[in-house]
Amino acid sequence: MKILYIGCYREGTGWGNSAIDYILALDKAGVDVVCRPVKLNNNNPEIPDRILELEARDSSGCDICIQHVLPHHMEYSSSFKKNIGLYFTETSSFEYSTWPNRINQLDEAWVSCQQSLDASIYSGVKIPIRVLPIPTNISRFERSYEPLEIPETENSFTFYFIGEAIRRKNLVALIKAFHLEFSVNEPVSLVIKTSKSNMSAEECHKHVSEICSQIKSNLKLYKNVDDYKKEVIITQRLSDDQMMGLHRSCDCFVMPSFGEAWCIPAFNAMGFGKTPICTNVGGMADFLKHGGGFLVEGNSEPVFGMTETFHDIYTGREDWCNIDIRYLQSEMRYVYDSHTSQDKEYLKIKKQGVESVYNYSYEAIGKLMRKELENAL
Repeated sequence: MKILYIGCYREGTGWGNSAIDYILALDKAGVDVVCRPVKLNNNNPEIPDRILELEARDSSGCDICIQHVLPHHMEYSSSFKKNIGLYFTETSSFEYSTWPNRINQLDEAWVSCQQSLDASIYSGVKIPIRVLPIPTNISRFERSYEPLEIPETENSFTFYFIGEAIRRKNLVALIKAFHLEFSVNEPVSLVIKTSKSNMSAEECHKHVSEICSQIKSNLKLYKNVDDYKKEVIITQRLSDDQMMGLHRSCDCFVMPSFGEAWCIPAFNAMGFGKTPICTNVGGMADFLKHGGGFLVEGNSEPVFGMTETFHDIYTGREDWCNIDIRYLQSEMRYVYDSHTSQDKEYLKIKKQGVESVYNYSYEAIGKLMRKELENAL
């Protein structure tokens, strides 16, 4: 059995990093896999050597093709015995897009979480669908990383966010919740590690700083914006080791996103015992449902502000989840107080997260993937 894996693993995005993890999990499971990149822009300088080795292999004679791309780019090929589409979705459905017709051309579909499975069925996907969570390299949680130096957070409890400065990530909700819940006199900090694809690090820093200032001005909790706590905004690129060091340096990860197919930063935070607080959606709802962090409910509402840029994905008739800021504040307060008092239940939740990541190892998920591929033939 020989597999051709087509994916965007050369992009420094969640999709790109997940493709790397899926490929390496297949390789770890002893699957003969060859990989080929799509939308090659080479903006991920830390491609693992093993990926490059698999990319250099001859692709002739492959039995199955896995297309890990946006579904409107998927195509059936009679050159393979089976065509599998691997895709993610952040909304409750995609029935009004071209996706169902494209996906239904293939033999089988793989998704990362239960919400994507439900959305696919609701939207009219008729082919078999399997949930295969994004695998992880367990060794990252077993290594000792140098904590990232953040002088502004010294002697304080630190909430942190890792994600793009885009509307879907709902960074605005986190900034609001942080300032509404914690007074300037409490030893609490907020670190925002972010980027924006069409901006330089300096431009992005200015952009996010302006968002923070506008939110604080609108809240009117203090007379002047400068009277509020100042967020720590990091927009320069960090290496993988530095990103792991950021997790080590902080205390509680927060992701208030409208929709996530998985959220690798939240998963990594869980593995480091940083009790992520996340919207109860997508992959986060799957890997946090048995502990390791906290899920926050919200209200279903139509997707907004995405149709012009991503018209092939969003039509404006899909729904996603707007987190309830009051509940978000409550969970942030609980984590802060529980950390301070070393509450036993809180410590149990931290331990659950650290232990549960082993269920998503390359070995564990690679074994599931190999079984699905063998069954497909």
